[in-house]
Amino acid sequence: MHLIQSTLSQFNKVSLPDLDKVKLMNRTDKKFCLHISKLNSILEAIRADYLVLEIQEKTIFNYDNTYFDTPDNQMYLNHHNGKLNRYKIRVRNYTLSNDNFLEIKFKNNKERTIKKRIERAEFNSDFTSDELSFIKQASPFHGSQLEPKIKSNFRRITLVNNNFTERVTLDLVPGFENQEKKITLNNLVIVEVKQDKSSNSAQIVKILQAHKITNQGFSKYCIGRSILEEEIKKNNFKPLLLKISKKYLN
Repeated sequence: MHLIQSTLSQFNKVSLPDLDKVKLMNRTDKKFCLHISKLNSILEAIRADYLVLEIQEKTIFNYDNTYFDTPDNQMYLNHHNGKLNRYKIRVRNYTLSNDNFLEIKFKNNKERTIKKRIERAEFNSDFTSDELSFIKQASPFHGSQLEPKIKSNFRRITLVNNNFTERVTLDLVPGFENQEKKITLNNLVIVEVKQDKSSNSAQIVKILQAHKITNQGFSKYCIGRSILEEEIKKNNFKPLLLKISKKYLN
């Protein structure tokens, strides 16, 4: 991690207010999985093309999340079964600032991700009346029917390209837990490239492809539950789960 932080220190920096220029709450995205041993060479290769978010002289930040679903796991199963027009609902805590949000992500049938969120006072699993109204307005679900299913945490690096047209997040050592079990994927980095319109022109995509790292669908919510729960339906995730167990668990 020290080597990664040293490389990040050589990037030009961007502040949080500047990053608001490229929120991309309605976007396309591509995800890639790589071993953490490859991350530093990737960062070195893109240093001239991206700025790194810096807050309070830090460039790697901790995130905590709780994901919600219905008792019969409608959101999980919709994703597993490849259904279009699907939702994820979570609360998120930005550990450094202690900011908390309730977020709803909608993946539509045109492969666009539309994200809506509202700020909240605390990082807990109880919805206020305003949040219940928000969930009802922004999704087909009622907050009263939702229950917390899984917690996740990771360390994030956020980049923006020099033209402020794309945003890249790199999530390190993601961890997952429920009431019975906890696991951390110490060797995994999840890269997400967020753009207004889908394009392979992003410099980081070219570098990843040059390293033979290809586009890989990855839902932290779904994969976390698949790893932690023996009985849950996971047939369609098994190739990725096998890859994870071989490359990223130890």
